[in-house]
Amino acid sequence: MSRGRDDHGHGGMGIAARFSLAMTAALAVVMAVTGTLLYSGTTKVAQQGQESGWLASTQLTAETIDDKKYDQVGETARKMGRVSVFDVRFTEGSHKGRDGYLYQYDGRDQLLVPKQSSDSTAGGLFGLIIAVTVTVVIVGAVVAYIVATRVSKPLTDIVEDVRKISKGNLTHRTRVRAGGEISLLAHAIDRMAGSLKESQDAQVDLAARERELEVAQEVRDALLPGETPSLAGYELGDMHLGCDEPEGDFHDYVQIGDKVCLLVCHVNGRGVPGALVGATARAYLRNELERGTDIETALKKVNRDLARDVRRGMFVTAMIVVIDPATHVATVACAGHKMPLIRYAAADKKVLKIQPEGIALAFDKGPIFDKSIATLAVQVEPGDRLVLANTGPAQVLSPEGDEFGENKFYRSVLRASQQPAEEMFDRLEDDLAGFADDEPFPADISILFLARDAWYADNRISEAD
Repeated sequence: MSRGRDDHGHGGMGIAARFSLAMTAALAVVMAVTGTLLYSGTTKVAQQGQESGWLASTQLTAETIDDKKYDQVGETARKMGRVSVFDVRFTEGSHKGRDGYLYQYDGRDQLLVPKQSSDSTAGGLFGLIIAVTVTVVIVGAVVAYIVATRVSKPLTDIVEDVRKISKGNLTHRTRVRAGGEISLLAHAIDRMAGSLKESQDAQVDLAARERELEVAQEVRDALLPGETPSLAGYELGDMHLGCDEPEGDFHDYVQIGDKVCLLVCHVNGRGVPGALVGATARAYLRNELERGTDIETALKKVNRDLARDVRRGMFVTAMIVVIDPATHVATVACAGHKMPLIRYAAADKKVLKIQPEGIALAFDKGPIFDKSIATLAVQVEPGDRLVLANTGPAQVLSPEGDEFGENKFYRSVLRASQQPAEEMFDRLEDDLAGFADDEPFPADISILFLARDAWYADNRISEAD
């Protein structure tokens, strides 16, 4: 990197260097001119004083020295080598009453000099020095003012730029084009304005994002079931654990006469769009299922409606179970849901996965969906448990970045399946939270639980006998 340039590539002399150079150059010119004038003036004054003094001395010496027309003042002579100088006062002649000097060389040759001759020489020199000094001061002041004005002009412009930026015009940039510290200052102010603009934009985006999350949270909370229905001989329960960025996933119960429908849905989207799609899907599903329409017909109708109303690329998966308490048969349908229905079989204490065919809602406008959808009938025996969940539990991450995964979730369900609903959910939540180790959940977690009560079933059979 060449010298004389800052780290940002802004070359040029600094303010101090430029001011010093300008003042030095200006004063050098002034002093050169005034020195020439001073030398010329001093020489002239000295010559004039010398001529005037010699002329006066010659005249006085001729007039007074022989006739003693003066009185010596004082007795002590001032010695100047071999010359003695005495103060005198003239008593007669043209200089009567005035003071002067008597010069004697080795006490013999004498020379009288009137005092005003030497004083006039000194006075002339003093006046010349005063004139030169005043001239230098005036010229220096003018030069300093001109230089200071040129130096302060960019600073004044920068102050005006800062004032505009401070009033909120963060897109304004400095207009100064200079080198050295001025350029560095202007560049720093431009960077500051740019950073403030970015910060302001980020703050606006953050506020909008926070508001969006609040709205999504409100919509998501509205999707959750208000109460858990009761079903003779069965225990029902649900759990929802939200993440920092709400999704449109939801779970719900739908009462269909004596039957109860359990459903868990996953929405391919987050925030407000995902929540709105989830709310739309929930409304469509509830409307069709409450009519008592069979699951396949209801899903085909909901698929056509969603495909018409949501934008391309958005889809909803669903796992639906309708339990008939009279026959203890669960009718199961799956619309592209990745997490299968988990059945805990009390007879052999094993976990089974049930996942009928079917693609996601709104993924296709109708023909392919209608051909793919199918249902399965599952007999629910006393003590059996059915667990419906979205993919949230499997997506839980450890601090090392490992996923909880489906297999760990199946094992967790197996360990908790013999517990009542509330205790079961506590156990599942402990397993998930322990694996995450205080890490936030990356996705919403929705779980529904259905258990056929073995005690109730045995007593009802006994009473029937």
